[in-house]
Amino acid sequence: MKTGSLFLAVAIASLSFAGAASPGATDKGTTAQSPTQKDAGTARVHGMVTDFEGKPVAGADVELKTSGFENATAVKSGADGSYSFTVEEGMYIALAAVKDYRTKSLEYWAWNVPVFGDVRIDPRFDRLEVYGLNAWRPQGGYPSYQLYFRPMSLGMTIAVVTKAGGMEGLGKLPVIDIAPELAAKDIEVRVDGERVDVHEVNRVREAGGPTQVLFGYLIQVALPKAPPSGDWIVFDVRLTDRATGEKGEARYYLARLQYR
Repeated sequence: MKTGSLFLAVAIASLSFAGAASPGATDKGTTAQSPTQKDAGTARVHGMVTDFEGKPVAGADVELKTSGFENATAVKSGADGSYSFTVEEGMYIALAAVKDYRTKSLEYWAWNVPVFGDVRIDPRFDRLEVYGLNAWRPQGGYPSYQLYFRPMSLGMTIAVVTKAGGMEGLGKLPVIDIAPELAAKDIEVRVDGERVDVHEVNRVREAGGPTQVLFGYLIQVALPKAPPSGDWIVFDVRLTDRATGEKGEARYYLARLQYR
């Protein structure tokens, strides 16, 4: 599996790590603390890889990424879709999972992953990648969360690459349009497992290089009814392109901060 999306790795690799910026929030609570290097122990990451119908996916690549986007570890899911590994405790930039990358599927991503104790992540992937997911709570204004991500359609990517005359031609395109048109009904957001309303959906232009543009989404969602109880707030975003039936999912872990 590549260490980035289909086109980012070739045409605009400078964006590959932009989705995992340091989180911020206005929620009150305990500040999540990382152990010091000498105190760091080991932690287990495990889960089940499935498709969007709940069928287990055997032989999927599951990779945990360091801050340099290198593999801290890489395993394959078993016949029942399960995977498990043990690594040193700490923060990891992402966990990625996929099978038949670029031919049948694009990746699932979990971002800003706190690996302390026992961590369960259940990846689901299809042909729509939710790349660079980030979440934060804006200071002031209407109580809500803001989320940003770059959706990438496998079907649209293949069409763009074909139009460009191959991967080497992507760098010459002024606009790389591989993001489907999404409305609120196409976006499902869960915060700590609770589904929340999507208030606003904005398709925005993002620089993919000095002379290139691609598209991302900035959305605003409601706060969950249940207040967060742990050190981390978990955002799960599921997208559906109703024009093609392509689906995708990603996760982001937001540290709860305590203000005086």
